[in-house]
Amino acid sequence: MDGPVEMLHKTGNQEAETDGTPKPKRRRVSIFGILFRVVLAIAIFVGAGFYAQVMIADKPEPPKREPRERTFTVQSFPAQYANYQPSLTYFGEVIAARSLDVRSQVAGKVVQLADNLAVGGSVAEGELLATIDDFTYRGALTEAEASLAEAKFSLAEAKERLNIENANLEFTRSQYDLSVRDLERAKSLLEGGSITQKTVDDRELLVSQRQQAVIQRESNIVIQQAQVDRQEASLERIEWQVERAQRNLDDTKIFAPFDGIITANNIEEGRVISNNEVLVSLYETSALEVRFTMSDQQYGQLVADGLIGREISLEWEVEPQPILAKAVVSRVGAQVDATKGGVEVFATIKGDDNTQLRPGTFVKIAVPGLSFENVLRVPESAVYDNSYIYVDIEGRMAQRNVEIVARDGDHLLISARIRPETSIITTRIAQAGEGVAIINEGEPAPSPFTRPNAGDRQQGGQQGDEGRPNAGERGEGANAGQGNGERNPNRPNRRPNNGTGSGIATTPGN
Repeated sequence: MDGPVEMLHKTGNQEAETDGTPKPKRRRVSIFGILFRVVLAIAIFVGAGFYAQVMIADKPEPPKREPRERTFTVQSFPAQYANYQPSLTYFGEVIAARSLDVRSQVAGKVVQLADNLAVGGSVAEGELLATIDDFTYRGALTEAEASLAEAKFSLAEAKERLNIENANLEFTRSQYDLSVRDLERAKSLLEGGSITQKTVDDRELLVSQRQQAVIQRESNIVIQQAQVDRQEASLERIEWQVERAQRNLDDTKIFAPFDGIITANNIEEGRVISNNEVLVSLYETSALEVRFTMSDQQYGQLVADGLIGREISLEWEVEPQPILAKAVVSRVGAQVDATKGGVEVFATIKGDDNTQLRPGTFVKIAVPGLSFENVLRVPESAVYDNSYIYVDIEGRMAQRNVEIVARDGDHLLISARIRPETSIITTRIAQAGEGVAIINEGEPAPSPFTRPNAGDRQQGGQQGDEGRPNAGERGEGANAGQGNGERNPNRPNRRPNNGTGSGIATTPGN
């Protein structure tokens, strides 16, 4: 059996030698070595933990810091009641109350122009603006005057003929009267037989002839009177022609109708213009108005208080200095413009204030509003939610309810139950609230102090507010202003007299 075993051993050795790689030797691991390593690892962890505990236990405790209350720096001013009349601010446009297009009343060639006849130039009332060639119009006037003279001569002749006819009529009537009396005598003599019938007949024929002459004279007078009337009518027509010719001649010179500013110029020297052509356009400098729109509510309030005749202020914002002017409300629009949502108001600019203004100028308008008595005027930043403000009570914010009665620019007029001289906080704080610590600008910073608990703050905020107390009640209000409790001993006494000087009596819950 050794033979095959030996052969197998040799064969295995040969295969190993053939591969060329030595066969690795196996390590024998003892169970005791494994346990030693586990125990050593546990001992290291336990020792490290113990050392950490010792280090933590031996660490010195840091000094305890007391909590510090955050203090806000604010601005404030003392409450002062007074009577105010706020101004309502509007924006409007200056317009020309009187403007005119100067037209030519006659046609012709322009032979002369004023030196200042240009857009923007100022002209005085009665100043000569332009002259039109008057040759034709002087000839027409001469012809009309000659016709007038002829008409006057014809009228004089007609009146003279009328006078002659009137005289002839008187003479003819006297002859007729004589013949009538002579006929009556002849009839008396015929009865006595002194004359014959033929003589009476002759006398009757004479009376008839003279009566016919009287009728003829009367007819001539009527005709001559008509001739006189015709000449008088012709004279009036010719007089009108003379007047028209004179007016046409006068219209060859164009004058400024009032003191104004030229806005358009359409003529040049040498140009032939037609009748009724626009030559220049101008507006009157002393008749400027400002137009603005007022809301229905404000219009109703001011109408009840007297809007017409109210003086207003204008401001044209130009550099380096704005132009100021005064105006008086003269009228309101005829109807309400729904697109503008209000009532148009017109005010006449006073006196010489309009010399620098021009139509189309956009101006800022201040209209005196209603008067309010015994109210406070505070910046808009001092009012929160349009319903309350904060006052300074011993260095802490205290809320007080208010009512806004009007606006005055960036200020508000409020009605409140706040004692005079109480400091009203104007700085807006996002963290504003009852009892928040504050310090006024310019005052020394407070030393560290502990924040009072909620109960103390609530007591400090609930102070009486039963109106503005009289002098006898101010002492109690001052004590209430200190929070109805003792003062915080950790808080520095920055204003020793503040507790008695600015205490406020308010209704609980404000």
